[in-house]
Amino acid sequence: MRPPRSALATAAAAIAAAAVVAGTAGGAQADLGIPLPTVSPLPTVSVPPLPLPTASVPLPSTSLPGTTSLPSASLPGSGGSGSGSGSTGPGSTSSGTSGSGTTATSGGSAAPTTAAERKKAARRQADATPMIAGTPAAADLVDDESSPQLHAASQQFLAADQAIAEIDRQKQLLARLKQSAAETAQLYRAMGYDVAGAEQVATAWHTRLDSLTPDNAAPTQRLVEDSATRADERRGALVVGQQQVRAEFEQLAARYHVAKLALADANSRLTALAGQRSTALQAVQAARGSDVALNQARLAESGQLGSQIDALSQALARRGDTVQGSGTFAHPLDGTITSPFGMRFHPILHYTKLHTGTDFAGGSVIHAADDGRVLMTVVSTAYGNFTVIDHGMVDGKRITTAYAHQSRFLVRPGQQVSKGDPIGIVGATGYATGPHLHFEVRENGTVVDPMRFLH
Repeated sequence: MRPPRSALATAAAAIAAAAVVAGTAGGAQADLGIPLPTVSPLPTVSVPPLPLPTASVPLPSTSLPGTTSLPSASLPGSGGSGSGSGSTGPGSTSSGTSGSGTTATSGGSAAPTTAAERKKAARRQADATPMIAGTPAAADLVDDESSPQLHAASQQFLAADQAIAEIDRQKQLLARLKQSAAETAQLYRAMGYDVAGAEQVATAWHTRLDSLTPDNAAPTQRLVEDSATRADERRGALVVGQQQVRAEFEQLAARYHVAKLALADANSRLTALAGQRSTALQAVQAARGSDVALNQARLAESGQLGSQIDALSQALARRGDTVQGSGTFAHPLDGTITSPFGMRFHPILHYTKLHTGTDFAGGSVIHAADDGRVLMTVVSTAYGNFTVIDHGMVDGKRITTAYAHQSRFLVRPGQQVSKGDPIGIVGATGYATGPHLHFEVRENGTVVDPMRFLH
């Protein structure tokens, strides 16, 4: 089945059909001497009113911070000159000006002229502009393993920034709807002239048909009747196309109205959100020292644990108690990855720190990533309840996995486990501001990217 065409496509097809009929009518003109009018998309003379709706559908202007009001557009009922809501001609738009001749801005005041005014306007624009919302940097801002002070401040900053971004998205949608409505109204007016021209052509053919007498030859009679029929079909197609364009305009106007209502208090909301974001930004900056100190303590403890893990793995091998794993790991938690392994860049404080594992969130029961033997279950200052499992040798290196921040252990040191066995419960112990699993893979006690082993 052929898909339905849009109103604009239907209108274009109707105009193309008009050209075909005009060509046929032109051939008959030479034979019959009927003076057909020239059909122009933008005639210089007025056209008679058509039997179409005449009510205007105005688009109200809007006032938004940092933008200039777009010209309003209206949809006239007829395509003649002088119709519509104060338009100066087909497809024309007008923008308001102040009494002194200065173009009015969205706030009703003249554009800034002095350096101080421009600086103040730029500051207002920056306050109303999203900083990191919707970008990859936003994911690095709220870190569940940052200091509690930095985590709380970062959450407040991101919440305010996301709210500002949503208002900005609504502003852009409003502008797009208004532009689309203005273009649709312009097309409607232009089609009105084609409808009027088609009406004149059809009237001319019907007048000629009514003037025929019985003395006229039958071929002439049939030619005039066929031409009148085609003229009526052309006029009908154009009228239908124009009505479809009007319906499309009215849909755009309705969506515009809803979008504008959503921005009714945008200015006051932006002012409040800008203040909230500024306060949170100061708190983020103040918390930098606590986060740097926490990260240094975590890295120091990670190094100490790495040495212990490697020593215990070697001792296990010497006793012949190693359980060899497959070297291919299953996801330890039925959740989503919220933070990958590697260097993490803070988008506001502009410093990097190493994230020594891969974070998972969304599940509750932690599972062994592969077959192995439990090396240790310890309570670590940084990692909280921390389980380490030895998986034997892979490519000449001793491989272990570690599971941090658990709320409860489900295994004990020396226990043999199989891939998928429950080993613990997700928690937020140690340096964690929210429940999640911090999953590490170590080669000879040194952390590596877990994604090399996960499938």
